[in-house]
Amino acid sequence: MNKEQNTTQININWYPGHMAKTRRQIEQDLKIVDIVIELLDARIPISSQNPDIANITRGKKKIIVLNKCDLADEKKNQQWIQFFENKGIPAVLTDSNSGKGIDQCIRKIESMMSEDLQNQANKGRIGRKIRAMILRNTQYWKIFFHQPNFQKNDGRCRKQARSNQTKTMDTY
Repeated sequence: MNKEQNTTQININWYPGHMAKTRRQIEQDLKIVDIVIELLDARIPISSQNPDIANITRGKKKIIVLNKCDLADEKKNQQWIQFFENKGIPAVLTDSNSGKGIDQCIRKIESMMSEDLQNQANKGRIGRKIRAMILRNTQYWKIFFHQPNFQKNDGRCRKQARSNQTKTMDTY
């Protein structure tokens, strides 16, 4: 008997259970979301990005928020903004400690959603709030939006009732 024939093949699933659960929850909740906000570390935007998010959120409006911009080189920050803009994804710089850039982020989201909200208003749905899903990699940092259309999350993945509330999902 050949040694190769004697070995058994074992499939190893490296994808941890909490990540699979979060992925399923994101896919389910995307059905009721208008826009996806992906929060990245401005110092290491590509490294702090979850590679699955691009596939999961395909077809949804998306904005990249580069947090901790105060800790990164300003010239590099602008290069990253341009990088994402060239890929067709709007990007903004923020510093969650000082609140810098949060208002700009909200204005950008509102401008991205203005046509959709106008279409809703034409159908009689006046005053509808923007439903956003915030995706972040918790290994690097946390950010909280303190604005009327955004709610604070305690950092845990949790299922919320389907409403006009903002959802924050940890991707790792």
